Amino acid sequence: MDKYRLVVNPYDIERWVNDMANQGWHLKKFTWIRFTFERGEPGSYIYRHDELERFGTSYEDEYLEFLNSSGIQQVDRSGHFVFFRKSANDGPFELYSDKKNKISKLSQKISVLLSLIMLNLIIGLIGLSGIFSEQAIDWIRLTINITNIFVVVLFSILLLKLVRVRSKLKKDSDLFTD
Repeated sequence: MDKYRLVVNPYDIERWVNDMANQGWHLKKFTWIRFTFERGEPGSYIYRHDELERFGTSYEDEYLEFLNSSGIQQVDRSGHFVFFRKSANDGPFELYSDKKNKISKLSQKISVLLSLIMLNLIIGLIGLSGIFSEQAIDWIRLTINITNIFVVVLFSILLLKLVRVRSKLKKDSDLFTD
């Protein structure tokens, strides 16, 4: 079964994949928007994600070997975004990526979203500013520019969620470093 979700907030995606696993749908492979699940025993796996820069380096083999020896399987990888799973019978598990790395990855996503928001906002406002000064309204241009404004609103909501997640990670990081 294929499901489609845009990977923006990795923690929401991880929660969703674990919810699917609890319903008996286990992640088989994924891309940034397409997730393929296969039917299995409900609740038999726990899934975790990681965003790793170390892949493609000599460290990759050591890291994957360490995880594998801990009973953690790599499910699939798309770019630097990786999903791992472990049998639920073994109990919960965490991947210990440092908080600095997680904050850095979220900051990169926030920068990209902010750039897309600004670009769509500028294009939308410039397009809308001249459209009503004409005698006849160009409905196609109006629709495109309203779509740009809609994208701004949608991406702003996603941006705010990511900023909250990053702020929480920074707060947690400050608690443990003091």
